[in-house]
Amino acid sequence: MRALANPVVIRMLIGLMAAAFALVVGIILIRKLRSEISEETSPEPMRASDPLFPLQTYHAVIERLKEQEKQLQELRRAENERARASENISAALLSNLPSGVLLFNPKCLVQQANPAAKNILGYASMSGLHARDVFRGARLLNRGEADSAPATPTTAVEAALRQGTSLRRLETEYATPAGEERVLGLTVSPVLSADGKSLGAACLISDLTEINHLSRQVRMRENLASLGEMSAGIAHEFKNSLATISGYAQMLAVEEHLEVVHDFARKIESETGNLARVVTDFLAFARPQALRNEPVPLRAVLENCARDCSVDLRVEDVPAEMALMGDPTALRQAFSNLLRNSAEAARNGTPVEVKVAAATDEHGTRLTLTDNGQGIPQDKLGKIFIPFFTTKAQGTGLGLALVHRIVTEHGGSIAVSSGDWGTTFTLAFPAPVLARAALAAV
Repeated sequence: MRALANPVVIRMLIGLMAAAFALVVGIILIRKLRSEISEETSPEPMRASDPLFPLQTYHAVIERLKEQEKQLQELRRAENERARASENISAALLSNLPSGVLLFNPKCLVQQANPAAKNILGYASMSGLHARDVFRGARLLNRGEADSAPATPTTAVEAALRQGTSLRRLETEYATPAGEERVLGLTVSPVLSADGKSLGAACLISDLTEINHLSRQVRMRENLASLGEMSAGIAHEFKNSLATISGYAQMLAVEEHLEVVHDFARKIESETGNLARVVTDFLAFARPQALRNEPVPLRAVLENCARDCSVDLRVEDVPAEMALMGDPTALRQAFSNLLRNSAEAARNGTPVEVKVAAATDEHGTRLTLTDNGQGIPQDKLGKIFIPFFTTKAQGTGLGLALVHRIVTEHGGSIAVSSGDWGTTFTLAFPAPVLARAALAAV
């Protein structure tokens, strides 16, 4: 108790308590001061009423626009790179194409020409040339795929520019500035923008000179081969007939009986008739004919030809009003030869019968003639349209060749199939079928 009551001890305790209190108060003050400093340094959100608010908004918009401009520049740069790459590819493609490409502007002037076009046409430079100067004096050899195709390459380009007409598979004989003769294939097409406006016309050019030359050589060989076969056929026919005539003439010289002399004379006359028929058929086959183009009543012609050839005709699906556009004499000759061929191929003791059927569509008329004859051997089937080829003892080999020529001259085609049941000829004519009104007008 005395120790606790000692004034010194009491003063020490009071001093310690005061120091502890001061420490606590100091810590609280320091924390408060830090909080106030933090609040002062942190930016306070600006309000719309603040005078600096518009300026801050303007700077924010500027920064955003700058960022968008950077993005647009990147996109523009990428697009330019793609455009340059595409342009380089297009230029390389045009430069390496073996076919010539000409681009005419709306005024019919050459705007662009690739190296192949310059080489084919024989120009070092073609920029600014008019189409009539490029294709000076050239005329088209065909009408391509259009019946109303222009007559010259220049008018073909003008049609593409003015009317938007595309013309393909045109051919023209062309002379280069150096005087070289060439045969060119042309395809002319309009060049349109996305909204359909004319930007010009493109002309694709192919050099067909070598191909045309080879084609002429092939045709010449075929013609010479055909001429050789025809000459051999004519010589064979004449040789046989002349031998027969000579034999009968020799027998006439020593024959005394008048009846036998008359018989020999009739046989000589028959042989001279055979010779005349060979010559007539040959001339009909070899001589070009000027074909007329008028309605030919199909059923009536077939029935008349069947009566002349003594053939029993069974007509199926051939209306009386059906007609073909063509030459009446030539078509009658073709049908007569077909029916006569069927009559000569008749089986022993079996009447000749030919079934005829026709079908029409937007492409034209398809006609089939099927007989009940002996048929044609398969190894001979591919040769029956060759002049002077025949499987008959008394045939000249010109009948079916003449049929083939007449059908093809009318723009059609003919095919044949044969077997033990007989032979079928299929004729396809592209000409439209006419109605009763067309026949009534004849």
